[in-house]
Amino acid sequence: MQSQIGPNNGQIRQFAEHELVFMMGEELKKPLMNIKLLAESQNATSAIGLEAHRALRTIDNVLLFQQLSSDQLSLHLEPIHVGSTLTNVASQLQPLSMEFGCETEVFIQSGISTVDTDKQVLKSGLESLWQAMLGMTERPSTLSWHVNKSPRGIRIALMNNSVDLSKVSFSKNHDTAGSSRQPFAGVAGPATDLLTASGLFALLGSSLTKIKREGQQGLVVTLKASTQLALV
Repeated sequence: MQSQIGPNNGQIRQFAEHELVFMMGEELKKPLMNIKLLAESQNATSAIGLEAHRALRTIDNVLLFQQLSSDQLSLHLEPIHVGSTLTNVASQLQPLSMEFGCETEVFIQSGISTVDTDKQVLKSGLESLWQAMLGMTERPSTLSWHVNKSPRGIRIALMNNSVDLSKVSFSKNHDTAGSSRQPFAGVAGPATDLLTASGLFALLGSSLTKIKREGQQGLVVTLKASTQLALV
């Protein structure tokens, strides 16, 4: 008779898959970290060093999403000012943006309230979104962040006048696990960052959608304003 004590095979397999993803990510980070440290030791912001930074961010953000979605980590919600977080992200990513031949603009509406969110997840979601858009944009170009109030909360949009999002669809991102799909047809390069951004924002209770405005296309996410402020 088969023992009923302990986790079943499905639980073991799921745990093993999660652990393997984490371990693979950590192993992939090692050579990239060496490249990053070498570039820094030579006081150079070479294309190779910047690309290593980009790849490390992608892996870190994928692992964060994996750990949160498998309940290995929990969200820590607190009032966060989106404008301040976005400004820091844009500043950190500016060297890579310039290397790719893109400028970055940030427009933040005055009087923006805070949002109840996890600061690290928000930061990682913004990074992943930015890197995905950078990979789909013709160069030279300009990536424009817009943060403004909306009836549903605080809206964050990343816009560009050369990106083509016609083949991007988020409708199948969160289908039943294990199904075979390619939710971002035609954007194979930045698909990992785009899928990660979509997943991280989903964990925050929101979703990425496409937007067109004044000859530009982009992606937008809306986060609910802080509860205490919303009641005032």
